[in-house]
Amino acid sequence: MQTLEHQNWPTSDLEALATCEVCGGTDRPVWLQGLADRIFGVAPGLWQLRRCARCGVAALDPRPTEASIGRAYKRYYTHDEAPDRHFLVPGDRPDLPLKRALHADYLNHTYGHRLAPALPGGRWLLGASASRRARAGHTIRHLPAPTRPGARLLDLGCGNGSFLRVAHALGFQAEGLEIDEASGRLARQSGFAVFAGPLSAADYPPACFEHILLNHVIEHLHRPLQSLRLLRGWLRPGGRLWLQTPNLASRGAARYGVHWRGMEPPRHLTLFDGQSLCAALMAAGFERPAMLPPQRDAGFFIQQSEAIQAGADPYQAGRPSAAQRRLARQWNAGALADWGSAEAITVEAWRPA
Repeated sequence: MQTLEHQNWPTSDLEALATCEVCGGTDRPVWLQGLADRIFGVAPGLWQLRRCARCGVAALDPRPTEASIGRAYKRYYTHDEAPDRHFLVPGDRPDLPLKRALHADYLNHTYGHRLAPALPGGRWLLGASASRRARAGHTIRHLPAPTRPGARLLDLGCGNGSFLRVAHALGFQAEGLEIDEASGRLARQSGFAVFAGPLSAADYPPACFEHILLNHVIEHLHRPLQSLRLLRGWLRPGGRLWLQTPNLASRGAARYGVHWRGMEPPRHLTLFDGQSLCAALMAAGFERPAMLPPQRDAGFFIQQSEAIQAGADPYQAGRPSAAQRRLARQWNAGALADWGSAEAITVEAWRPA
């Protein structure tokens, strides 16, 4: 029986790119070959990435068409479980009152929130460590306090609504967009307005959101620059876009190559580093794009990449080895010193006021 790597994605369901979708560059040599769906094992064929010599963006080329890409998600993990309980959501984790109160003081002081109860001293305890500061910021996706009651927030790719619950606890009118109907249904059951369908089909009015969040979403979009422009139109003047995506300049990408967890062909269509993502945001009309302290996720990327490299199911890898834990600590510490080397980059940008 043929393996998926020796089969082919139907030619009629493939499309090639004449130019870089981000900057329009035509000098796009093949950068990496021999990529395969070694994670979920549903997308046949071998794939390649072309990297733009002008802006540095890497794109799967050729790639599945929008009409056919759904077949690559047949075994894709979806957010089909109940939303996570979170210590910042009132009533969720009564076993963690001290953690909540310390974080409340730090988040109130750093991001302008008014969470209660807050334990004085949390701002110093958490703020004294770069690692704790980074972890606390990612807890709320670096959201500043709402500027007014009823400020709307859109979580693009909201899954089962886990983060919508956190945003609501921070005072936002949190809404979601989710292409997976089953996941979106779970978010709606928690009381949130969720549009189910692709980004291109959503019909939000102009300038309606104060924040739009994309957590590991942009790499899945067929037309990233066009999508960013659409999102800019949905933001109110002075509104903020927050993104996190796998980082082409990471240690893991250099070490594991085609086996790096961030590749994920053919679901990941476009990959960035910090510089190219900020340039794309500028090209889409945003201002002040800036990288944020990275999430401490090296352990996930290392363990999953090594499982892929060994031909194993990365989601059945069990507990990380001692060597993997040591390497993760080294990489996480290095990423805090050099944000551009993290396994995933986190960036925020603003619609001009």
